[in-house]
Amino acid sequence: MQRSVYQSPLGPFYLWFYQDKLVCATFDERYGEKFTARFFRARFDPQLLPAKCTRDLDAYFRGQRVEFDWPLQLEGTPFQREVWAEIRRISYGSFTTYKQIAHNLGIKAYRAVGRAVGANPVSIIVPCHRVLGTHGLGGYGGGLARKRLLLALENVNLAPNLLG
Repeated sequence: MQRSVYQSPLGPFYLWFYQDKLVCATFDERYGEKFTARFFRARFDPQLLPAKCTRDLDAYFRGQRVEFDWPLQLEGTPFQREVWAEIRRISYGSFTTYKQIAHNLGIKAYRAVGRAVGANPVSIIVPCHRVLGTHGLGGYGGGLARKRLLLALENVNLAPNLLG
């Protein structure tokens, strides 16, 4: 397992790769270490971030639309993976709600959707910051200040009641 650190404008962004697939990306190093220890029993070696990943993240943080087409290995329940697939459909510069994702999946359990969104192991790449509550920002593992900044970076215009 390899671990890399990208120095983003929002602070260090930690990325773990297993067999050349991204398994975890987070602003919270402790979360990443716990997550990778839970699913992968391999020790990790610090490594430079692959050039393509650096270019994509540089472009993203310059406010340029980026489609992250990195190979992923998403570890989670079938329901979580289904929610994460829905999140990947949210285009750059737009957002949806937990409730709308539940509706898209044909269920009424939007709180379960919220828990699955919160369990997303690859922040930004699977853009969970684009998922909001019906009447507010909802949560974000990287903190609500980062969520607001990521949405602003993508020029997402939110109604004042959604700014939390």
